[in-house]
Amino acid sequence: MKTFEQIILLLVSGQGLLLSFALISSILKKNYSSFFLGIITTVITLEILNIWGMRASYHSLENAFPFWVFGSYLSLPPALWLFVKLNTQPTFQLKPKYSIFFIPTIIEITTELFSFYSNRLLRTNYQLIENSFWYTLTEIVPIITMVLVLIFFVKELNRLNKRLKKMPIAKNKFLQTSKLYIFFLVFFSLTLFWLLITIFNFKVFIVVEIILLLFLFVLGYIGYFQPSFFNIPKVLKAEIIKEKFSQYDDEKELKRLNTLFENEKIYIQQKLSIKEVASRLHLPERYVSGIINSYHNTTFTSYVNSFRVADVIERINDPKESNKTLIGIAMESGFNSKSSFNSIFKATTGKNPSSFLKR
Repeated sequence: MKTFEQIILLLVSGQGLLLSFALISSILKKNYSSFFLGIITTVITLEILNIWGMRASYHSLENAFPFWVFGSYLSLPPALWLFVKLNTQPTFQLKPKYSIFFIPTIIEITTELFSFYSNRLLRTNYQLIENSFWYTLTEIVPIITMVLVLIFFVKELNRLNKRLKKMPIAKNKFLQTSKLYIFFLVFFSLTLFWLLITIFNFKVFIVVEIILLLFLFVLGYIGYFQPSFFNIPKVLKAEIIKEKFSQYDDEKELKRLNTLFENEKIYIQQKLSIKEVASRLHLPERYVSGIINSYHNTTFTSYVNSFRVADVIERINDPKESNKTLIGIAMESGFNSKSSFNSIFKATTGKNPSSFLKR
């Protein structure tokens, strides 16, 4: 049984390390939200690996590498705080000054490494965990600050809900932000049990272990099959659009855009560009692109094609159009080739165009 448990711990740890590396390396693409989530998953992964080390008596090996030293709890509160800021306040700008929050983590890791190798090589007997000041700094302070960050998290979720209610046109807005609620519940649970173990000495290690394992396993699964899960929700990027183009009324301009497509049917023009649409509306291209991305959760090209596909289906079922070929209808609806029509139609509806023929 112990061997089976150790295998599970190692497998999940391996998955966690891969996920953490992928998230942390996203900083190269300036995806700071994923980077800070990567710091959190790294600490959790090292904690699971540490559990394995204790079960397998790895720590007592003469040449054991002290990987557990790098899983500093002090890095969790600032990483989660910055993750929340970036995911709920899209206009938030990450500045070099925020790196100061991770100085205690660097100090802890450096001190722990020095202590470990001093004990091994110089035969000293430093027991940092028995020092009350060190214990308070590395165990109690992180819990207190995590509680404060979770309170901040709740407030930001509340503000986010209020902002979303003012965005009635945005599609799947709550579905897009559901990950924030999932993360909150996970970190709330972990902090609660962490508090019970450290402050009140409750024996709930197995519960924490299960939560950590499930969190990493599910997150790794999602990361593999749906990497976009880790991106900032598109619906929140409307805040950036509003910040840059505050002189425009989003709701009013969206109605004008809708009129241009539904009533004037501008989409029937082949090779329609966003430049032309913006010109017709007398609006900046970036603004038009932004409101389509934010409120319709799609790209300009997909937005145009959705109207074209709907127009084709309507014409197919119109008896007045029965004398026209399918490709003829597609061309009149704005498509410029048979191949693009077939691929776009199937991608949009999940069916081939011929399956909609009723004549």
